Amino acid sequence: MKRLWMLTAAAVVLAMLSGGLAMAAYPSKAVELIAPANPGGGWDLTCRSSAKVLQEAKIVPVPVTVQNKPGGFGAVVWNDIVKNRRKDDHMLVAFSAVLTTQLALQNIKGSYKDIAPIASLFVDYGVIAVKKGGPHKDLKGFLAAMKQNPGSISVAGSSPPGALDHIKLALLAQSSGVAPKDIRYVAFQGGADALAALLGGHVAAFVGDAGEIAAHTEAGTVLPLATLSPNRLHGIYKDTPTAKELGVDVVSGNWRGFYGPPEMPKDAQAYWRDALAKMIKTDGWKQVLQQNAWIELYQTGDQLDSFLAKELASYEKILADVGLKK
Repeated sequence: MKRLWMLTAAAVVLAMLSGGLAMAAYPSKAVELIAPANPGGGWDLTCRSSAKVLQEAKIVPVPVTVQNKPGGFGAVVWNDIVKNRRKDDHMLVAFSAVLTTQLALQNIKGSYKDIAPIASLFVDYGVIAVKKGGPHKDLKGFLAAMKQNPGSISVAGSSPPGALDHIKLALLAQSSGVAPKDIRYVAFQGGADALAALLGGHVAAFVGDAGEIAAHTEAGTVLPLATLSPNRLHGIYKDTPTAKELGVDVVSGNWRGFYGPPEMPKDAQAYWRDALAKMIKTDGWKQVLQQNAWIELYQTGDQLDSFLAKELASYEKILADVGLKK
């Protein structure tokens, strides 16, 4: 009887332990991907594309939802995560070079050491575009019109004044002898909002990322004048010249990826690095890259940390050079 009791007790303990392990399995509930901008822009597209592929490829065993939380061009979500959700291990936030420029401008107080960078996934190269059928047909003519009367050419972008899209326009203007302080840059909370302003005829042009206007480029409602890539992009942009081809030496890429809260457990961080590494190898993700003319840039760990530090220093210098630094 004593032996039987001991065996029964052991079985109970094992059951409790196995139940505890099952309860501790990660992820144990739905995961939230946060796009710190309105629907339709680059951060939103990053989240929705990732959520779709992660689930369709059965890489993540729980639901993956997408939440849009615009405000401060990423600053509102950053501050909420750092102050209120430091240990939340079931959420990731989309980030990009836009956030780096926010740090460089000190619109966000802190550094990348204040959060947990998980991975960069790809580069979305810049583009300057106009509404199809409008007065501007090519980059040379557009820049000439800007030089003649900078105040008459308004350009929409989805990053704040002094940040990434504004920098792209400033570099383009500067290459044509236009002082960055004279350009008319209109900031919106997302790429979709900036694009709507263009299509509605409220601005003369759109400056942003190729992926943000890929669908409209394919549909023929938008005319990309040039990409800001080192070489021609693939897919729908294969016939679009680069600015460099047209004699304007401006290259600007906006990488995108995900970060986690500052106190996200190391094992949760490792889980997501592994999940995203699996995701980028799927046919579904390769199709996403092709559709949006994105260029793969998967980085994690020390490589990503070093990349972020160098980029921050680079943007601080660029902002000073074009006179946009506060």
